[in-house]
Amino acid sequence: MVPGVKSALLAGMLAAAAVAGPVAAQTAFFSDMARECDGVYREGLNFPMKTDMLTEASGIAVSRKHPNVLWSHNDGSPQKLVAMTTNPGQEGLVVSTLSLPDYIKPASGDGDWEDISSAECPDGSGRLCLWIADIGDNSASRDSVYVYAVVEPPVNPIVVFNDPLEDVDDFTGRKLLQWTQRNRSPARGGYLNWLVGQARNNGGIGNDAHERFNKAVTDPQHFNYNGDLREEYRPPTPELTQEQVEELKRCEADHKFLIENYVAPNDAWVYEFKYPTGAMDSEALAVAPDGSKFWVIEKTTGASAKVFESAPLFQQDATEFYREVDVEQVAALSPPCFASNLGCPGDKLRWSVTGMDVHPQGNKAIVQTYAGPFEYNLASPFDLSSMSSVTPQGGFSSKGAESVGYGLDGMSVWQVPEARDEVGCQYVQPLMCTFSSTSLP
Repeated sequence: MVPGVKSALLAGMLAAAAVAGPVAAQTAFFSDMARECDGVYREGLNFPMKTDMLTEASGIAVSRKHPNVLWSHNDGSPQKLVAMTTNPGQEGLVVSTLSLPDYIKPASGDGDWEDISSAECPDGSGRLCLWIADIGDNSASRDSVYVYAVVEPPVNPIVVFNDPLEDVDDFTGRKLLQWTQRNRSPARGGYLNWLVGQARNNGGIGNDAHERFNKAVTDPQHFNYNGDLREEYRPPTPELTQEQVEELKRCEADHKFLIENYVAPNDAWVYEFKYPTGAMDSEALAVAPDGSKFWVIEKTTGASAKVFESAPLFQQDATEFYREVDVEQVAALSPPCFASNLGCPGDKLRWSVTGMDVHPQGNKAIVQTYAGPFEYNLASPFDLSSMSSVTPQGGFSSKGAESVGYGLDGMSVWQVPEARDEVGCQYVQPLMCTFSSTSLP
């Protein structure tokens, strides 16, 4: 094994585990640290998602378990969640993926993931979950829609190996180094689930890890000796301009060590529901921080958008992962542009709701539209029936943002424009609180 490789790998994983700490303590910490922005949000420095696993991101959630981590997913029914770091200097690097089992999707297979949130799990255990909204319904024809909750997995530490390639004799060590040095490798596609087994095999490279390694990465039918896909297995590459080539380079993943996680049998919940007013399209999900209920908002070009709230979700010591749940309409929301006295120029679709989140303290809710985000005040904590005054916030105004989420501190907002059919990577746009003069000491 490469000198320093195994020890660095294991040390990084142990450090990540130590940072995680007790879930209950994390939850209390994140809740206590949240504040409200007494001012307006201004655009921060955007950064690219350095992965080709997210080509049409349609949801974003700030992790409540891991500091400086965002979770996202593709539009449609991708069955995979992707985590990236916001650490300074490492922004956009993928640090984990989570694959959902096939049973967590509609029997018809016609799911449409549209949003993601982070909150406690619905069993009252204090564990932290990722909540996925399978609620898209462009034709308003689905009999039922779904919200899934899955336990949030570990993330991979950022580990850098500096050993020179020519001094490496061990086959696996050679491949590890290669992934850090090549822009394109199968590691970017998530083939490194073997890394988990490697770390658990007495801290070394056991037979099981080698077998999975060889099968996933070095199958001669699919890959060259250097880890790249063989030419005949590569998708057709269109002619690109030099500008597009440079853009693609900026999207390359610098971090090639990816732990692929899978949902355990007792770590998932499926909530099926029907709207009492009939089928409708929606792209916006918010979940109470304690996992006790969720909300969705209709996507419509009409005069008002329906807001629905779920019945209580707690299933303490529950063994059933599937449950039908009732939802009720608690509000009818006027288009944010109308409520904020901006008028609603242009295409009505521009002002429809495409994402949402509730502030950690519960006194505000932020709603995303193609024209940018709008923040509402709530008369009482987590009471979306009382959404009242609304303030437009800075952000993408023309790139079709379909996701939004509050930061753990409550003083930042994160959003992603849906960049379908564009060459290159999608960008994450942070919005940072700028205090008003009256709030300064």
